[in-house]
Amino acid sequence: MEIIVRKNDLVRELQLVQGIVERKNSIPVLANVLAEARGSELRLAATDLDVSLRCGCSVQVIQEGAITLGARKLYEIARSLPESDVHVTILPDSWASVECERTSFKVAGLPREDFPALPEAKGGAGVELPAATLKELIARTGFAITLEDARYYLAGALLVLDKDQLAMVATDGHRLAYAGAKATLKLGEPQRVLVPRKAITELGRLLEGAETVSLQQAENHLIFAVGERSLASKTIEGQFPAFEKVIAVAGDKRVVLERERLAQAVRRVSLLSSERSRAVKVALSDGRLELFASSPDLGEAREALLVDYAGEAVEIAFNGQYLLDFLAAAGSAEVAVELKDTDSQGMLRPHGAAGELDYRYVVMPMRL
Repeated sequence: MEIIVRKNDLVRELQLVQGIVERKNSIPVLANVLAEARGSELRLAATDLDVSLRCGCSVQVIQEGAITLGARKLYEIARSLPESDVHVTILPDSWASVECERTSFKVAGLPREDFPALPEAKGGAGVELPAATLKELIARTGFAITLEDARYYLAGALLVLDKDQLAMVATDGHRLAYAGAKATLKLGEPQRVLVPRKAITELGRLLEGAETVSLQQAENHLIFAVGERSLASKTIEGQFPAFEKVIAVAGDKRVVLERERLAQAVRRVSLLSSERSRAVKVALSDGRLELFASSPDLGEAREALLVDYAGEAVEIAFNGQYLLDFLAAAGSAEVAVELKDTDSQGMLRPHGAAGELDYRYVVMPMRL
């Protein structure tokens, strides 16, 4: 293989695969990116055996061929090069030279044959989804996916496709984020697929600036095609919780607050919350919403906000970070907080002009 590629094109595509390659793995070739030169293209591929990405760019191909090279080191080399064309050549015994102006590197690789086969999409068999809408759903829900691998059935987001709606749901068992938007989809039957956390993260990056994305199911894989790039992921086998009843329950005590004002207050009070529980007590009464946090080792913090409320008083405690996560993603100037009692879930939603997105965030209470 021998190619000449623009430095910025190479850096851009190598950057995309960095999130796929695991820093630690027991199979050496999985730390590499597969580089294949054919026709007038350089095609790159990376995988951790669960999630894989194919991407590439136009290059001048002097000689076709393929090799696998260390993904992170190749990216670091490419970024360090002068702003000029890069000359990449395969050498004997799976080595490669990378040259740019008066700079040259000799890099160790592994044969193309060592790289695992990746799932591929079939032409014309996918469901077209609006990329901007899907990206927005990911931004509103992705942070609520559990980080506990043991709870594998929650280690992803549920993507719900219907003929006139696209929705996404994520939960870690303590909070649940739901976002739905109107969308005209060409479907025979409604579909629900569980997309793993890592695939959700990488898909969010791929969707930047795209108009549409094609979703295709191939055996136990989901394949998202965005232009000339494709992301494949194993599906999660498991039963996602029945979220419909959860998002339908709203409290009878409702108050509207300025989003940024509330976020600043929660952030300040949380400075003295217990580092283990992050608990913040919320007390709602006539014309006043008070936030309180304390820790035996740190002290206590209290802040009151004036609100338009004249109903029954209620006190409840939430994880302060969960509140901040929602307030960062809400996308509106104001938010509505709906409470019932000390032991019931709280519901938070954007208030006012927030487009056609139906966004609901449910947080379970903590013991006072």
